[in-house]
Amino acid sequence: MTEIKLTNITKLMAGCPLFTIATLSATAGNRIGIVGRNGAGKSTLAGMLTGTDRDFTGQLVVDGPVVYVPQIAPTLNQSGGQAMLARVRAALSQRPDILILDEPSSNLDETHQKWLAKQLRSFRGLLLLISHDRQLLNAVTTQTFAVAHHEFKAYAGNYADYQAVKQQQLATQSAAYTRQNRHLQDLKKATQARHEKAQRIRKGNQRMTAAERANSKSLREATAAKMDRSAKKLVERGEREATITKPFTTTGFKLVATDFPRFTGKTVVTGLDVTVHQFGQDLLKRVSFQIKPGDRVALVGPNGSGKTTLLEAVLAQVTPGLTLAPAARVGVFNQDMTALDGTLTVWATVRRASQLPDQTLRNVMGALGLPARFYEQPVAELSGGELVKLQLVRILVGDYNVLMLDEPTNYLDVDALDALADYLKAYPGTVLFVSHDEPFREAVATRTLTIKDQQLIDPAVVVTTPSVAVDLPLLQFKYDQLMMDPQAKTADIQALKQQIDVARAKS
Repeated sequence: MTEIKLTNITKLMAGCPLFTIATLSATAGNRIGIVGRNGAGKSTLAGMLTGTDRDFTGQLVVDGPVVYVPQIAPTLNQSGGQAMLARVRAALSQRPDILILDEPSSNLDETHQKWLAKQLRSFRGLLLLISHDRQLLNAVTTQTFAVAHHEFKAYAGNYADYQAVKQQQLATQSAAYTRQNRHLQDLKKATQARHEKAQRIRKGNQRMTAAERANSKSLREATAAKMDRSAKKLVERGEREATITKPFTTTGFKLVATDFPRFTGKTVVTGLDVTVHQFGQDLLKRVSFQIKPGDRVALVGPNGSGKTTLLEAVLAQVTPGLTLAPAARVGVFNQDMTALDGTLTVWATVRRASQLPDQTLRNVMGALGLPARFYEQPVAELSGGELVKLQLVRILVGDYNVLMLDEPTNYLDVDALDALADYLKAYPGTVLFVSHDEPFREAVATRTLTIKDQQLIDPAVVVTTPSVAVDLPLLQFKYDQLMMDPQAKTADIQALKQQIDVARAKS
């Protein structure tokens, strides 16, 4: 029977323990979710199972051929989702005994996410799924290998089952830690009381005569010394009993609007009859929309529908009808890690990118999974997920009032996802982002724009009788644009003027 088994594994990285494994095993038919924070060793474990990484101690048995689909970037004229989908299809077509997928749902739209979950549920071999996608893990996996505090452990059930166990363990540890602290405080009070009593004994009673004080000195000293020894034993007892460590919690952060450039104006992005092309094909055809200050807009649609292309068009400002406000100072995240200088340290990279106070930077970095131990680490030594976090931090804390984020959730661990959602909800500027992570979108977005059949659909806009309050300013803006365009046709100007007159008559 196809199986894997790992026993007494120790994996070092740069001379330091990356993780240990007492024992892990799985057989054909198991669907294992591999979870943990970025850089904890999930992809390293995959490399060990495929045989590309043999630098470890312990016993590793892999009984069967392995097909591995690593994290990949967009290739040629494919989007990230299209490239990943092609790799997953090719892997499944081989019907491997052991299949390892590393973040396979990254960049996949909702339709293909459902397709992927269905395919993996019907997979008959041994599946190892490295993912931060909670929906996919819960839909597919039957067991969980989790790495935390440099140790891999196995848990029964999917990600939700694992989380329930961890929450219960955390609650139990917190309660025990509180009881321990209360007990230690009681011991400290008892110790102090005994020391104080010993001091009173040494001084003797104020009503004692000089002779009585002299005659009882040795007895009083012996009694006080005995009292001090009992106090010392209380301290030693408390030290022996204090075995419960404080539960790990992340530090939050607070954003202040004045920390970022002020935006002046009523509209950040305006699109009027915009058509967007790529590779000679119309992706968007005569669409109109507005993004206002403070909006957190999610841009969704099938893979290859034009989401990233639209973001690029907004930035380029060369597409007719598409306008970015002059007051907009835009920070762009697009997972281009080549923008990072590998020779710099993590702290130097962040510090150069921001004008915020050091403590604010530390809080944001810590919440997103780059705590103090990363500060002096060279960028070149970071894992893929850690590079994504660093690039995100640079953009989030930069001197911007508008953020454009293209798939910022890819390759982020769950804790970092939650921290990013909290950050964006508190961000005082405007956010336009692309993400296929539905829980993340629901937590962050105030509006959702959907690309479908070359159109941009805003569910907040009711498609019935046009609203004069909304349409008239747009028509007037378009009219003004045409009037200033030396190549505009008179017939187009006249037709638009008639529309404005009709709209005003209805007001």
